[in-house]
Amino acid sequence: MSDSSVRLFCLPFEGVSAGVYLPWCEALGPSVVVTPVELPGRGRHPQTRLCSRMEPLLADVMPYVARMCDRPFALYGHGFGALVAYEITARLEWEHDAVAERLYVSGAGLPHRPAPDRAVGGLPDAEMLRRLGEHGRIPPGAQDPRRAARVLTALRADRTVLETYRRDPRHVVHCPVTVMTGRDDRSVTAADLAGWRRCTRRPLRTDTFPGGHYFPLTAGWELLDTFGRDLIRPQAARRAMAASAAAY
Repeated sequence: MSDSSVRLFCLPFEGVSAGVYLPWCEALGPSVVVTPVELPGRGRHPQTRLCSRMEPLLADVMPYVARMCDRPFALYGHGFGALVAYEITARLEWEHDAVAERLYVSGAGLPHRPAPDRAVGGLPDAEMLRRLGEHGRIPPGAQDPRRAARVLTALRADRTVLETYRRDPRHVVHCPVTVMTGRDDRSVTAADLAGWRRCTRRPLRTDTFPGGHYFPLTAGWELLDTFGRDLIRPQAARRAMAASAAAY
């Protein structure tokens, strides 16, 4: 593994395990170390209790992420995971004085509590899925009889985190933010995406990819190419400049 690598923490979207990112690990090679961040109650941690509030969730994952900040790092999260990635990025700054190379928020607008008539976390399974389906946001496995019970339980917990979350407007990060969206995503508006500008003191960029809300599952190579351009080349340029300066 290269000592000049960048670690990319990846937070899963609602209802699924961080294992959804495992195919990215080898695809990006040693220069970008893809590090899926598993949330409680799923994947490698099936016996831990699911969290339906943000603070217990962060208390569970922050020690792991902070311990793994052993090199330059960036964070990526999709949907619900974008909100978690943002909170982790902010807390790494406040609590550990560690600033990310970049934060990628994918398939999500600026986090805010939805109107009561748009909240779905407390609805029966069938109605919750019907409402999410109207916006193309039924996660993989939610309608598979072999996986539905597990996915729906995690989905309900994650939606409750989203729907009870309150963002502190003082929490502004000091790294560039890239907003990623699917061209056919019906669940996020341009205004939702632009709202992320209030969350960073650095530049905000918007990248659009082919596909709907779950475009990371269908446009993965395009995302990986973006990560490579953003994270590998700037690091190589910094190393060249440092070597040049040392020569003098």
